[in-house]
Amino acid sequence: MSFRGRTLKKRGDDGGEPAPTAQEQQELQRNNFLNFLNTQSQDAYKRPWHRLEHGLRLNRLRLYADDEATRNGYNAEEKGRLLALLTKAHERKLLTSKNNVTYDAATEKVTEVKGLVMHRGADGSASFRILDKKPGGITVRRRAVASAAAKIEEPTA
Repeated sequence: MSFRGRTLKKRGDDGGEPAPTAQEQQELQRNNFLNFLNTQSQDAYKRPWHRLEHGLRLNRLRLYADDEATRNGYNAEEKGRLLALLTKAHERKLLTSKNNVTYDAATEKVTEVKGLVMHRGADGSASFRILDKKPGGITVRRRAVASAAAKIEEPTA
């Protein structure tokens, strides 16, 4: 179907609803834009942990610290130390991997920080640490040396 040579009817030309004014058009565009921003902000936390932006991760770690404080009965000072530790660990790139943090995208919450250890001192105050995981197993170079040594030791027939 060709539209060449035909004039298209503008809204309001059919005798029905009148054409919107410039102010109504601006309001409609503003509402569409606000709806778009709302849907984007609601979907931001639905991504996996390693896909979240820096600020969004810090927000989820802050919520995790709040949940842990209420669950374990930490006072405000202990909660502050936990949050400071989580923030510092994230800045040192210890909590940026999906292997270090268990994040449930459906509930949009951090469920576990792997390597986080809490210790109660004799005075009853809680101290927190994140254990650095050393790379385990045999490195590539060691594996190559070990396989070369095994070939040397094997008797050839």
